[in-house]
Amino acid sequence: MSLNHSPYNSVNFHNHHKSNRRTELILVPHLLLHQIPFAALPTGEYQEYLGDKFLIRYTPSCQILEFCQQRDIIETLNKMSLQYGTVEDAEDNLPCARFEGEELAQMYNIPLENRLIGSSQATYKNYRQLAQQVQVLHSCHHAHSRLDNPLESQLKLANSSITLGQLMTPSWRLPNLVDVFLSCCETNLGIPSLTDDILTLSTGFLCAGARSVVSSLWAVNDLATALFSIFYYQHRQQGQSRPESLQKSQIQLRELTKVDLKKIFQQVEAKEKELIRNRKKYTLGSVENKKWECEYNMYAKLNKRIKEIEDSTQQFPFSHPHYWAAFICQGLR
Repeated sequence: MSLNHSPYNSVNFHNHHKSNRRTELILVPHLLLHQIPFAALPTGEYQEYLGDKFLIRYTPSCQILEFCQQRDIIETLNKMSLQYGTVEDAEDNLPCARFEGEELAQMYNIPLENRLIGSSQATYKNYRQLAQQVQVLHSCHHAHSRLDNPLESQLKLANSSITLGQLMTPSWRLPNLVDVFLSCCETNLGIPSLTDDILTLSTGFLCAGARSVVSSLWAVNDLATALFSIFYYQHRQQGQSRPESLQKSQIQLRELTKVDLKKIFQQVEAKEKELIRNRKKYTLGSVENKKWECEYNMYAKLNKRIKEIEDSTQQFPFSHPHYWAAFICQGLR
């Protein structure tokens, strides 16, 4: 279904069809409506959101969606043959991103050579090389949107950044890239021009060759984002489409209780205690000792974050749309 509209109408709806008994909406927002989290709009029913009722997929424009559809179908390959790559905690200050990357690596048996972990590995050169080698790229680190100069919006890495301007150049063609998950802040935050062209890091990856991108509309909470990402990939592993996985992960995150959280992170507390016991094995100042210290600090900070939530009064700590509605799916389903 397509709705013709004046520049002041709300949004275009395209490809409005039934999929697995759920109605899917492909949204092409107009001007500043690109910034609205449509999944979190109330429907009028008790505690029901638009994202509960529909599978929601975005596209920056119909032209970009057509580009995605015209690209060679890589996913006909055996899913087990798809190569996954992760870029994790590029500036050594996001313990939740480290946990997120570790969980995804275990889930998909991602080899260490396809993981850029921390400031020693997550460099511009290594990122670009990894993006050219894998079909599924997961980035969990800092990013920043520049509303005053969109081409300077950037993925922050160890020694530099990747800007949207760089992503839009011919040297960043990524024809083998199927999925990109930008588990970072503000990766789809932008102000469209009067022509309704929106320049964000997400659209940069779509233009570079990705068939689908999951990105964020605002600055996201690192722990909630780590959980959301893990849930998303679990649903993808079970054969769910991208919008289905997104929808189920949003519901799963907002319905997560403190008890559920404790179960998920039981191994974190155990790992921290194990690292404390093992510290006597290494000589102070040695390479092994520094590696232990880094790993211990990560788990200690992560455990502290979890304890803060467990000690709070909220039964559902991530129920507010701020935690679950930021992420959107663009491109193919």
